[in-house]
Amino acid sequence: MADFNWKGIKNTQYISGTISALTRDEAAYKLKEDGVIITHLVKGVREQEATEKKALTFNFKFSLPRKVKLVSIMIATKKMATMLRSGLAILPSLEMVKDQVEDPLLKKTFAEIYQDVEAGSSLSKAFGKHPDIFDSIYINLVRAGESSGSLDIFLDKLVLSIRKTIKIRKSIQSALLYPTILLIVATIVLAIMMIFVVPVFAQMFGNIGSQLPAPTLMIVNLSNFIRDPMGGGILAVLLIGGFVAFRMIIKRNIVIRKKWHQLILRMPLIGNMALHSNIAQVAMVYGNLTNAGVPVIEALDITAESSKNEVIRDGIQEAKRGVFSGEPLSALLGKIKVFPSTFSQLVSVGEQTGNMGEMLETISVFYEEEFDSSVDKMSQMMEPIMICFLGGVIGFILVAMYLPIFKMGQVVTG
Repeated sequence: MADFNWKGIKNTQYISGTISALTRDEAAYKLKEDGVIITHLVKGVREQEATEKKALTFNFKFSLPRKVKLVSIMIATKKMATMLRSGLAILPSLEMVKDQVEDPLLKKTFAEIYQDVEAGSSLSKAFGKHPDIFDSIYINLVRAGESSGSLDIFLDKLVLSIRKTIKIRKSIQSALLYPTILLIVATIVLAIMMIFVVPVFAQMFGNIGSQLPAPTLMIVNLSNFIRDPMGGGILAVLLIGGFVAFRMIIKRNIVIRKKWHQLILRMPLIGNMALHSNIAQVAMVYGNLTNAGVPVIEALDITAESSKNEVIRDGIQEAKRGVFSGEPLSALLGKIKVFPSTFSQLVSVGEQTGNMGEMLETISVFYEEEFDSSVDKMSQMMEPIMICFLGGVIGFILVAMYLPIFKMGQVVTG
């Protein structure tokens, strides 16, 4: 259990306090159940101080948490929506989903949800006991469906939301697939040249005994280092260890993670792709929550948590603080540099027309299309870039190897 400090609104009064919970999501859920509109929720004083002290330190604790795939959650949600639409009650629907789910962890989770609902718990409360699988967006939309009596409709919204998230992830993976394959091929080709080709030239140059040019000497020394068992081992450890350490540092250190996310947004091609995918998701999540009747402050807080980019997350939190002070959301988004002007302008149209939910859906679709365009552009650009890079490296090695031969030819003709 951890203590969380919170501030919020209840019965038109601004209040604050401390609550104990296993996770931040669980703390948020408990407060919402108590009728609190959350404006601020952080770890307790001691935990927060410890976090700040560790802001520039690294935690290399390694763990492999078991996660349920998004596609499994989407299929289970879709099945439940279909059963409810066909007239089945919640308990029989849960029982059928529980029996049909293939993922062992998700099956166990649905069994526990079934038991809780059978014992008299609401469906949203039962889902809320599993924050590692069902996030705040999921729980809030289920609660909205229960309140409105249209649970199947809101489950369909969740299916659509999850499907879009999966689509975005797959698009990113497919865009990076070809460059990754080229990089692997380039690595194999370079390894073959360094291990088998360069030593042949090195032996020939050794027999001649002439002074080697600097580029040739560099390539020969690098080849000797890689071929040496200790040198190759050191290089492999440095490359693999560096990659693993970088991933762990990014995951566990908030300061460095923010810097890294800022760098991603500034990168050519990749920056636009990351920005468009994040804004599409933000608009979709916020639109679903506002359509479900979730209060604006709470909806913005949940939307911020849904973003994987720390810069976007901070921008939404900044906007939330302004909305709490009474400023229009569109004006606040226009002041935050990370969000494009088109985004704030479209939000402004939604505010003026009173159709914010519909406009947010339009924004989500617009930025999904922009994201698809960014992915296509990156895919088209990466192929020639990688080919030029590969050709340049191999060309440099070949020129370096032939430089002594050219020099000897000049000496003979001279």
